[in-house]
Amino acid sequence: MAIILLVNWPDAQKNKLTQLPSFRWLYFFVAIYSAVYIWSAFPSYHVEALVPLIKSAIIMSIAFKLCNSPKALDYMLYGYAAGAAYLGYYIFQVGRNSGDRVEGIGMVDSPDANGVAAAIAPAAVACLFYFWRNNLIKHKLPFIVAGAFIVNALALINSRGAMLGLAAGGAYFMWRLFFAPVQRKNQKLTVIFIAFAGLASLIYVADKSTIERIYSISQESEVVENRETGATRMVFWAAAWDMAKDHPLGLGRGGFEINAPLYIPRNINTGRSRNRAVHSSWFEALSEAGYLGLFTMLMIVLTSFLMTKKCKKLLNAPNHLEDYFKVICIESMLITFVITMTFLNRMRAEIFMWCILFVACAYNVYYLRKLHLNSDASENRTTELT
Repeated sequence: MAIILLVNWPDAQKNKLTQLPSFRWLYFFVAIYSAVYIWSAFPSYHVEALVPLIKSAIIMSIAFKLCNSPKALDYMLYGYAAGAAYLGYYIFQVGRNSGDRVEGIGMVDSPDANGVAAAIAPAAVACLFYFWRNNLIKHKLPFIVAGAFIVNALALINSRGAMLGLAAGGAYFMWRLFFAPVQRKNQKLTVIFIAFAGLASLIYVADKSTIERIYSISQESEVVENRETGATRMVFWAAAWDMAKDHPLGLGRGGFEINAPLYIPRNINTGRSRNRAVHSSWFEALSEAGYLGLFTMLMIVLTSFLMTKKCKKLLNAPNHLEDYFKVICIESMLITFVITMTFLNRMRAEIFMWCILFVACAYNVYYLRKLHLNSDASENRTTELT
C-alpha cells in the first residue's frame, strides 16, 4: 500500500489528513496509549497491544490517502462486505459446536466469536444499502447472498451485543430511507418490502436459542448475587470507574484484569474468575488509558458523526440521492459497531478503525473535495470578472 501511495502521490497528496477531525483525535489517542507504557501494570503486555494500534493508524492513513473518489469508497465497502460474507460462509460450515453457540473461530485481532460477530455486523447494513441502490436483480443478488450469510452467522454465534448493534444501525438506516426529505420513485414501498423480507429471513434463521438469547437482553437486567448473569458486566463497569479514581491515567493493557478483584464486591458471582475483561470498550479505554483516553475515544466517535452530518447537508439534493444514502449507510455502520463495542472489549478493533476510515473517506470525497472545487470555481469567476 505504501508503494502504491508513492506511485500515486501527486493525486494522493490532495487528501489532507490534517483536515480530518476524527483522525486528529485518533493520533492523539495513539500518543496517549503510547505514554501509558511508562506506568502500565504490564509493560511487555501493553506493548503487544500498542504496536498493532500504531500499525492500524498508519495503515488507515495510507488507505485514506488512496481513496480519492466515490467509486474507490465503493470498492472499500465491497471488499468489507465480501470479507464478512466469507466469514459468514465459514461459520455456516462450522455450525454450532458449543451448545447454542459457535466457538473456536476468530480473526487475528480477535480470537473470540463475539469479536467476529462485532466485526461482521456493520457489513449487513452495507449489504442493505447496495441492495436498495442497485436496480437490476443480477446486481442485487450478490448482496442478498452476502447479507444472508452474515445474518445467519450472527444467529449462529448468538452475540447479544452484535444483535443489538445491528438492530439499532439497521433500524436507523431504514428510518432515514423511509422519512428522507428527498426520495426516488416508490422508495417508501421499497423500504416496507425490505422490512418484511428482513423479518421473514430473520424468522427463518433464528431458532429457539437465538430468540431466548435476544429475550435475555431485557431479562438479565438485574445483578444476582449468587449467579452470574449478563448484567454482571455492570459490576465490572462500576469496578472500572472506581479503579479510575485511584488510577486516573490508566494502568495499560491487562491492568483491569489483574486489579478487578480489589474493586468487585465479594458477594457477586462473576463466574469462573474475577480476573476478567471489563466487557465494554468505553470502560476498557478508561481503565487502560485513563480519563483522557476515554475522552479521546468519545471525541473520535463524536467528530465522525459530525463529519457525516456535514456530508449529508451538502448532499441533500435529488441529483446526489445515492451518495446521500451511502453516507447514511456508513453512519449506520458506525452506529452498529459503536453499540456492539459497548458490550465488548473492542477499543483497538480493526473494524472500528475501518468504520472511522469509511467516514473519513466519505467526508473527503463528498465534502472537502466539493468545497475545494466550489472554492476554485469562485476564484475563477472572480478572476474572469477582474
